[in-house]
Amino acid sequence: METEKSVHDIAFRPNKIELNRTLKLRDLVIFGLGFMAPVAAMSLFGIITVVSEGHSVLSYIIGFVAMLFTAYSFGKMVEAYPVAGSTYTYAQHALHPKIGFIAGWGMLLDYLLIPMLTFLISSNFAHALVPSIPVWAWVLIFALPITVVNIMGVEVAAKVNTVLVLLMILAVLVFAISAGHYIVTGNVSLIQFKAIYDSSHFSISAIISGAAIVIVAYLGFDAITTLAEETSVGGNKIGLAIMFTCVIQTIFYVSVTYLAVIIVGHYTVIKNPDTAFFNILDTIGSLFLQTFITIMIIASGVASALASQSASSRLLLGMGRDNVMPKRFFGYIHPKYKTPVNNILLMSIAGIIGALSLNMQLVSDLVAFGGLLGFAFVNICVINHYYIKNKQRNVVKYVIIPSLGTIVCLYILWGLSTAGKTVGILWLGLGVIYLVVRSSSSKEFKAFLSNKEEATLDGNPK
Repeated sequence: METEKSVHDIAFRPNKIELNRTLKLRDLVIFGLGFMAPVAAMSLFGIITVVSEGHSVLSYIIGFVAMLFTAYSFGKMVEAYPVAGSTYTYAQHALHPKIGFIAGWGMLLDYLLIPMLTFLISSNFAHALVPSIPVWAWVLIFALPITVVNIMGVEVAAKVNTVLVLLMILAVLVFAISAGHYIVTGNVSLIQFKAIYDSSHFSISAIISGAAIVIVAYLGFDAITTLAEETSVGGNKIGLAIMFTCVIQTIFYVSVTYLAVIIVGHYTVIKNPDTAFFNILDTIGSLFLQTFITIMIIASGVASALASQSASSRLLLGMGRDNVMPKRFFGYIHPKYKTPVNNILLMSIAGIIGALSLNMQLVSDLVAFGGLLGFAFVNICVINHYYIKNKQRNVVKYVIIPSLGTIVCLYILWGLSTAGKTVGILWLGLGVIYLVVRSSSSKEFKAFLSNKEEATLDGNPK
């Protein structure tokens, strides 16, 4: 009943062009896996291990626990509002349009930067594999086909994603077998508690910093909710897809990282964090193994960029249809492909420029800043929507779990680097300035932000 009421309250007008509802539960899980990438632990291994001072496995476990609470909250909110927009939509309707804008603006930083990060990671590994092709050329090689696939429609993107995800899972299995064989035949113990916890180099602040970067690898589960309008399953199944994705990915992440830590021995031997895993592959296997898994790491960047570009374009679509962002541009859906073409092109251009100009550590922190801020808002939305507004008095489900999710997200956010927090706060400041300027120049926009009960989704008062 609650879901039906929520959908009715925010239903789209019949004369509007809408997105195609073609995705099933399996497609959602694969989309989330593609975004998060089963081999993401390989590409992020060096930087997380160095930052956490050798406790990358523990950082992943903490990150998983943190995301589990928030994944539950996303599942509850998508049941209430199964439409495009995700965090922005939830905060707008469950809290207030102004808070919704700030939440969406924060998550926009997240989605804006993920394609940059994935282009950068894939390009660095591709350049290590084929040095004759410069990094900037690799960025274009990855970005242009991804943009075309996303423009062609979510069904095409889902098929491409399925192939990439299956190949990445194969890469994880091949690495696990090869690494296990190398460790056992090298007279090294496969069971090492020190690979998880080393008392001589334990630092809670370092582990939290590592967990903050780990959040980047977990961001894909929330992207599943941006496809709510393109799925044929109910909101509760979308929540189930989120939980499945988180658990499956954690198994991949922890397994790969644990084996890699044993092979490295000590984090101080890592010279270049960006390509540390490339060196591990060189240590344990043949040229074929190194080449195959490196290509799969590159493919993971392609899959993540494909999914993140799709998700970010849907977030902008939700904000554009509300006229929170200029509707003529951001709210446009192509009549033939039924995709938000303008948003896809904008995200592609931004991703290319960012990948060629920004530092990977800073980008990782900024992605985590936007994601953690948005996650905190979603947890708060559950409390306000279910427990306060709709009087559903299950304290565990609608107060304790989302409260824990909020606390953990804010705690990890506090552990980000000073540069990451500074730039993130500046980004939020730009959002506030945009709100003030747009409110002063548009009466409709001001009315929409002032009274959520008297505004429709296209931004015009009833």
